[in-house]
Amino acid sequence: MTHPRLLLGIGVSVLALALLPACSDDGDSDAFCQRLGDTDQVGAILGELDASDPAGAQERLREGLEQFQDLEADAPGAIRDDVARIRQGVQLILESVEDHPDDLPAARQAIAGEIDELSGLAQAGEAVADYARDECGLDLEGDSEVETTTTEG
Repeated sequence: MTHPRLLLGIGVSVLALALLPACSDDGDSDAFCQRLGDTDQVGAILGELDASDPAGAQERLREGLEQFQDLEADAPGAIRDDVARIRQGVQLILESVEDHPDDLPAARQAIAGEIDELSGLAQAGEAVADYARDECGLDLEGDSEVETTTTEG
């Protein structure tokens, strides 16, 4: 015979285990904002790529990918999916360059062929920029801090 208390105890334990990752999945807003201010924007990373230096391009993309992986780890739940989307885009670009290490035009074609994989990147960037402005006091477009004021009512 199954005891109702045993079933209730198991149910509560399962529920607690299911909720634990959700509770710890909030990231760290302060760490995220600090890291965000130190993370290069995707446009800046791509703008620094030199077609005459494929190895340097790969290294720069790896550095950018590491920055976005770290940023994703700190991202609060409200913005984590958007940061992950940007990180995935940087990763896709890196993989394309790695697949065509001596031919950046071929890598560009490979990237263009992955347009479906890159969809949503602009929206994710906008969401991160909005969060940066509203929660971190950062203007990613102007790359400066913005003044935030609070009103009490």
